[in-house]
Amino acid sequence: MTILELHTKLKSVGINDNQYFLHGLYGSADDNEKLSLTIKKGKFTLEYETYFKERGEKHSVRTFYSEEEACEYIYKKLTNEQTYTRIQNIEGLSGMTVNERLYVSGLMDEFDKVKTTNKSRAKEILRWLRVDEPSIEMIIK
Repeated sequence: MTILELHTKLKSVGINDNQYFLHGLYGSADDNEKLSLTIKKGKFTLEYETYFKERGEKHSVRTFYSEEEACEYIYKKLTNEQTYTRIQNIEGLSGMTVNERLYVSGLMDEFDKVKTTNKSRAKEILRWLRVDEPSIEMIIK
């Protein structure tokens, strides 16, 4: 995935431009208070740096040597944040069954896909939905 493709994918899933900065080409006009991706010249090749800038200071800095890897990382972080925020806004979540939680959060299809192929992602989804650990272990078996 390229930076342009990343920008297009983020728009298609409803992530607002002001939530990210992509090397000044797409997203917000500045990198303050948002997840950012910049390209810089490394010793031997281009480097793709991702970070979150807060009060002028970079945090959670990661360097990638492939545009595709950096873009995938940014995409996953932003879509996960979007999903987590959506879950936090669901009223009465604790009184629902696991299936109801999966349904109202819109994660039923993804969970069904990853339940057998990516157990760590399946567990992550259940934790977001505030399912207790013993239940998670029983469900993921």
